[in-house]
Amino acid sequence: MQNNKPNTIYISVHILFWILITSIPILLQKKVFLQNPEFAITWTISLFESVGVFYLFYGHVIKKYFKPNRLLRFAIAVFLVLIVYIGFELVIDNLAITIFELKDTYKLIQRIVSKLFSNTFIIGVALFINLIENWLRSQKYQKAIERERLESELKMLKFQINPHFLFNTLNNLHTLVYKKSDLAPEVVMKLSSLMRYMLYETEGNSVSLTKELEYLQNFVELQKLRLASNQQVIMTIKGEANGYEIAPLLLVPFIENAFKHGTRASKETQIEILVSISDGVLTFNCINDYQPNVQSQVDSGIGLTNVKKRLELMYNGRYQLEIDTNNSKYNVNLTLSL
Repeated sequence: MQNNKPNTIYISVHILFWILITSIPILLQKKVFLQNPEFAITWTISLFESVGVFYLFYGHVIKKYFKPNRLLRFAIAVFLVLIVYIGFELVIDNLAITIFELKDTYKLIQRIVSKLFSNTFIIGVALFINLIENWLRSQKYQKAIERERLESELKMLKFQINPHFLFNTLNNLHTLVYKKSDLAPEVVMKLSSLMRYMLYETEGNSVSLTKELEYLQNFVELQKLRLASNQQVIMTIKGEANGYEIAPLLLVPFIENAFKHGTRASKETQIEILVSISDGVLTFNCINDYQPNVQSQVDSGIGLTNVKKRLELMYNGRYQLEIDTNNSKYNVNLTLSL
């Protein structure tokens, strides 16, 4: 449920606003305030009445009665509350005139009309601010919901290891064990490391870039086990990854996509993966062959659409993603400010 309670930012903005409203007339009319106490009293009473009508409507009437599909009910509520409040203001004004012996230079009808216009303006400001704040809260709420959804999908991803990948890896492992190959223990260790990373080391919003790249290397090495001799994979990592962090499992969908759509036993194919880190900027490039008549997309637990959403949420303004499909090549180029 969306939380409508005001936070410290909104409260601070309101306080600063009223301080500004109070200070400007005093600074501009300093001599009048000092030499004409009657003006100062009248202005102070008017200020408190304005604050009262603002928060009466901002904090209660608008929140309770303003509904886009019930505007007539809202208008009636505003009119009735405004009439009552103007009556309250007139009582306060008369008490002030009596107590402070102020001059009553305006007729009753003039005072009512003046208060009607000024209070209507203040109500309009209150409604405008309320709408802006509700819109900001709604945007924040939607982003929070989207982030929670993506985090949930990320957690699900850790338990949705591609069954074909797992089957092929275990099948290749069985063959290596049967042949008593020296590669079997290494494959077991890589698979164990990969699964441990996915299940236990990606709980937060970021992970060590060094561990993420190690995970990608293990993933690629295990994928290569199922490839034919005419299928080549080149993975290169340049630069120093120590000290940097990255969103977990952010790059693997692109690589998984490359293996799914870029390797065909019927012809020679090649996958090129380049990761470069320089001055806090990561550049990821993945190129694979693909068939132009077959739609190629990231087919993983979070998908290309959600990869873009994660980038927008976690690296807004700090990334550039380009995907090119010219010349039977599927080229992914991602630049990320770490």
